[in-house]
Amino acid sequence: MKKIILFFEVILFCFLLSGWSSAEILQYGMSGEAVSALQNDLVDAGYLARTVDGEYGSTTVKAVSEFQKDKGLRITGKVDEETKRELRDAVGKGYRVGGGIIYAKGNRGAVIGSLQKKLNKLGYLSGSIDGVYGTDTVQAVKKLQKKYNIPLSGAVDEATWEVLSNTEEKKKVGTAPIYAKGDRGKNIEWLQKKLKMIEYLDGEIDGIYGEDTARAVKSFQVDEGLSDTGAVDKETLDRLNEKYEIVSKNRIVKPGERGKRVIRLQNRLFLHGYHPGSSDGIYGAGTELAIKRLQIKENLKQTGIADSEVLDYLENPPFFTGKYKKVFHMRATAYTPYDGGNVGRTALGNYAGKGHAAVDPEMIPLGSIVYIEGYGYAICDDIGGAIKGNIIDVGVDTMAEAYEWGTRDNVKVYLVS
Repeated sequence: MKKIILFFEVILFCFLLSGWSSAEILQYGMSGEAVSALQNDLVDAGYLARTVDGEYGSTTVKAVSEFQKDKGLRITGKVDEETKRELRDAVGKGYRVGGGIIYAKGNRGAVIGSLQKKLNKLGYLSGSIDGVYGTDTVQAVKKLQKKYNIPLSGAVDEATWEVLSNTEEKKKVGTAPIYAKGDRGKNIEWLQKKLKMIEYLDGEIDGIYGEDTARAVKSFQVDEGLSDTGAVDKETLDRLNEKYEIVSKNRIVKPGERGKRVIRLQNRLFLHGYHPGSSDGIYGAGTELAIKRLQIKENLKQTGIADSEVLDYLENPPFFTGKYKKVFHMRATAYTPYDGGNVGRTALGNYAGKGHAAVDPEMIPLGSIVYIEGYGYAICDDIGGAIKGNIIDVGVDTMAEAYEWGTRDNVKVYLVS
């Protein structure tokens, strides 16, 4: 009988212990397997870029704090149940802008001394070089991050470290490029994003410095009167950052506006399956309603205004919802708004470009909405002499995009409405 009682007491103790463990708050100074598991999750979610050591130190505190800030949680640097839940949900679903945290306030040692020397040499740190990551070092790092449009964390993340390394190397070699063809990574993604925002890059934002990126950089350099190498040196980067800041401030598109920015917005809405009514260059009720539908779907603040979050979303590849009435297997070609003497308008009077397609009305009625494999959504509002039967001509903005698309056979075209 005593053995049975003892057995149940052990079971009860284990149950209570496991319940305590599940609600355990992980925090600075702790160590062990639970901390290692946390660090692994932070690495996989893109918030930590240090070796997993099972020690809850300053870098882990900062990584947790940055995660909490980005997720709208109370910023404590401690991992409670809510933070743990959000973190597990975030694993493998993206990467922190700026990359994982490498060094943060509270770190000490020779490596921090080397970091301080770099910051001092580049003119960001005027305080003492003591190997202690304190307030002066935090402020110095923020100055560098502000200059290079890196999130202002005051901690050295992957992007900050890469800029520090490249900038120091640049100082040594004079006019050597900071970024060039063949480079890849988060910094190249940001470079591509800036080039795309100021409308020099038509290709994909993939973090790879390839032909499209080199061509965009060269075009920018020509327009700015810089040496047109196609590689990004300090002068090119500084000029690009200036243009990016100007465009960013004026980026928001609001109801009542007219012009090219509105046309581009409306066409991108068509491409993503959010019908704005028409593509007429006027930000009216139809466009505002389409924006609100997008904001509701993506859990954004419902304003009807095309702010940075909306515009960033519209630069991503379109997503197919899977809803359709019928599917066609078609030959797909591409055309620009001014191909063959076109006047930039479709047969139904919309401004042509991405989000529009020319079809044979006997195959697909004009005004239909379709989803085109490898392209996105489009309104079928155009026709063409060569567009007969099982052929669809997708709208693009530039000849480079038309050449890239080429002619594709057996493309699935889903009739949505």
